[in-house]
Amino acid sequence: MTRQPTLAVALLIAVFVAACGGGGGNSLPPSPCSTDAFRVTADASVPVGKAAGAMLASSCGPVTDVQWRQTVGTTLTLLSARSQAISIEPTVPGSYSFTVDFTDIGGARRSLSVTINALFPASPTAIVVRSDQAVREGGSVSVRAWPAATAGETITWTQVSGPAVVFDTTNTDQNRVLFTAPAVTEDTVVVLRATRRLVGGGTDSDDVRILVESYDQAPADPAGTGAYVFSDFHVSRVYPYRADGPFASALVACTYESNLQYFGTGANVCPLSKLPFLHQTTGGGVPTVSQIMDRVAVSHDWMGQVFEEFLTTQANDDLKRLFNGVTAIVIGAHVRPSFYYALTGAIYLDADSFWLTADQRDVIDEKPDFRSDFDRLLNYSSVWRYTENNLSIFVNFPATTRIPRAPSYLLAEAGWLLYHELGHASDFVPPGVRSSLNSSLSVWGNISPRFESGTLPSDDLSRNLPLFSAEMRALAQVKFVGVAPTPAQIAYTPDTVASFFAPDRATDEYNFHPSTREDLAMLFEEFMMFRNHAWRRDMAITDKITDTTTSSTLIVRWGQRGRVGAVSVKPRVQLVVGALAPWVPLAEVTNLPPPVQMRAGDSWAGNLVQPAPPPGLASALSVRGVLDFEAERASLLRDLGGRHGHLTPNDRWLRRAGR
Repeated sequence: MTRQPTLAVALLIAVFVAACGGGGGNSLPPSPCSTDAFRVTADASVPVGKAAGAMLASSCGPVTDVQWRQTVGTTLTLLSARSQAISIEPTVPGSYSFTVDFTDIGGARRSLSVTINALFPASPTAIVVRSDQAVREGGSVSVRAWPAATAGETITWTQVSGPAVVFDTTNTDQNRVLFTAPAVTEDTVVVLRATRRLVGGGTDSDDVRILVESYDQAPADPAGTGAYVFSDFHVSRVYPYRADGPFASALVACTYESNLQYFGTGANVCPLSKLPFLHQTTGGGVPTVSQIMDRVAVSHDWMGQVFEEFLTTQANDDLKRLFNGVTAIVIGAHVRPSFYYALTGAIYLDADSFWLTADQRDVIDEKPDFRSDFDRLLNYSSVWRYTENNLSIFVNFPATTRIPRAPSYLLAEAGWLLYHELGHASDFVPPGVRSSLNSSLSVWGNISPRFESGTLPSDDLSRNLPLFSAEMRALAQVKFVGVAPTPAQIAYTPDTVASFFAPDRATDEYNFHPSTREDLAMLFEEFMMFRNHAWRRDMAITDKITDTTTSSTLIVRWGQRGRVGAVSVKPRVQLVVGALAPWVPLAEVTNLPPPVQMRAGDSWAGNLVQPAPPPGLASALSVRGVLDFEAERASLLRDLGGRHGHLTPNDRWLRRAGR
C-alpha cells in the first residue's frame, strides 16, 4: 500500500495553514517542570504467576529518551524498556526495583524509581492478562487474557479506574478486549480487570494497566486538502533503534511526528540533506545490514533485534538493494496495516510480521485491519497463498496460543510484504532517477514533479498496459475502499466474478485497487518471490467464506498458480521489473513458467497439490493447507484468510474514504 498527498493541496492558501496551528505533541515550547509533575505508578505487589506493571506519567508535556533499568531482584526481561510502561512477570518471590531515566520537555534529564513486591500466590493462578502498556491518546489498545477460555468457562472485562473507555462491541473473542485510548489532558492510567469463571463456579481475576499518553495528533482533515503529513492518521511512539546512529536525530523527526507539515508557512518536512535516501549513502550498491539498521526506528527494542537478525541471515541481495529506495524503516506495535508513504520516503511495518516469542507478540496491537468487513455483503470470496512443492509456505499461529516462531520462518512471513512495500518505494523514486535527487528539497519535493506529470512507472503501466475490467474496478472500490455495494454486485456469483477477472491481466483482485500503484506492487511482489525463492502464488475466486468454512469445504470456482507467468501478464511484469529492478535480466520474466489452472469444483485444500495427485494421496498431501486455513479462520475470516494485512489504500483520500 502507499500513502500520497492529494493534488488539491496546491490550491490552499497560507491563511488556512496558519489557522491549523502548530500541531504535534512536540510542538510545545520548552518550559520548566517541577519535580512533582512526574510520577511512577505501579502495582504495589503481585502474586508470582501474574503480571504487574510500572508506568512513568507526566503532567508537564511529553517525555523522551525513556530508559528503564532493573536495580533489585532476580533479573527480568523488559521488552518495553524504552517506552513509558513496563510489564513484568516475576518467577520467584521478592522485591523488584526499577529506575526510569527520561528527558522532560525542557531538556532536563530526570530519574525516578519504584519497587514491586512479588508474593507467594494464595491460590492457583487461573488467569493472567498481558500486557501493561503505554499508548498515545486516540490509539488502539488490545489486551489478552491467558490461557484461552475453555468450554464452559467465561471471561468478563470491567474497568477499575481511569477515564471511561468504550469496549469494541464487534470483538467476538472473549479472551481479549479492544478499545480506543480516550482523550486526556495529561498522562493518565486506565486499569482494566479480567475475571475468569471456571466450570466449577470458582473465579480468578487479574488487572492490567494502560498508560494513556497526552499527545497532540495532527488536526483532522476530512476534505483531504490539509498541510499535515499525518492528518487523520494516528502517530504512535517510536524511537531510533540505534541511538548513536548517524541518522538517529532525524529518523523520527523526519518520518513519524504528528506536527510534520509538507507545505505552507508552517512547512517543516526534512530536506534530503537531513535524512537522505539510503541510495545516497550506498551509491546504489547492495547496502550492508549495518547501513540498513541505521535507518530503523522501532517501538520496542526486540523489533530491531529481530529485524537485524532477519537481514543478516535471510535477506538476499535483491531485497537489501531495494532498501536503497527508502529514507527509513519504521516498525511499530501500533502500525496496522503496513504502508509506504511518499511524503516521508519511509516504509512503516506492522510488527506482527516479525515477532518470534509469545512475550514479543503480547505487546502488538490486535486491532483488525480497517477493511476486514468491507466485503460482508458480497457473495464470493478470493483467497491466496504462496506455495513451495505443493505446500503453503505459511504456518499460522493462532492468537489463543503461545507457540513461538522460528527465525527461519520470517522470510515466508515478511518477505512478500517487504517486496510489496519496497516496490512502492521504487515506483515513487526509481533507481534511474536517484542520482539526480536534489538534497535541498524534501522527499515529496523530489517526487511531486514526476507524480504530477504522470511519469512514475505505475503511470506508465496503467497508460501503456492497462487493466480493462470495469466490473473488477468497481468491486475493488467495495472491498478495499469501503464503497457500499450495489444490488447487482451483491448478486454476483463466484462464477460471474471469475468471468470478469480471468480474461484480464491482473494477478489478484488487489491489482484493481483505485490507486494504480497497487497494480505495480502486486506484479513486482509475485515476480520477486519466484525469482529469489521459487515460491509460486495461488489466487482463487471461491464461494463465500462463512463462520463454518474450512479450507476443505471452501470450493474454488476459478484459480491459478503462478499467474505472473501468463502470456498476457508477462509484458506488464517486464515493464515493472525493468523500472524497479534494472539489474534483473528481463529474460527471467520471459522464462517464467506458465500458470497452472486450479480444478474448479475442488476445495481450496484439494487445490494445494498441483497437478492433481493420484487418488488416495490427496488427503495426506493437503493436510497442511487445511490446518493453516482453519487455524486463522475464527479471527481473520473476513480478511481473505488473514494474509492480506498489507493491502491497504494509501492515497490519503482513499485511506479516509475507507474509514
